[in-house]
Amino acid sequence: MKTFQQILTEEQESDPRFRAYWQRRAPAREFAIALLRYRAEHGLSQRALAKELGISQPRVAKLESGEHNPSVETIINAVRCLGIEFAIDIAPAGRRPALLSASARENEAVAHDEVAVRAVSVSAL
Repeated sequence: MKTFQQILTEEQESDPRFRAYWQRRAPAREFAIALLRYRAEHGLSQRALAKELGISQPRVAKLESGEHNPSVETIINAVRCLGIEFAIDIAPAGRRPALLSASARENEAVAHDEVAVRAVSVSAL
């Protein structure tokens, strides 16, 4: 049985359109994970999280889907309202990130053409 990572790698190697789509959505997936983690750690429904963020429940659902990259304003609002940290590091491919902490550097970068994108989040618990 193949792992998710093996299937994902095979798909990206065989389908350039899927590879490009997957790469573009890396920050969205990490932001979705940050919201889901916060919600789970605090026992919140999407409606309750929406209230904390000052947005609608359907907007929370859209952000948690990981299908749409959030705007900088949306990220700032979540950080301010929830007390989480969220960082996006974009650097030339193959370069070791210099602006992130050692633990943040452990997150795997997603190759995006000639740059590497790394998104990390930390809950304020």
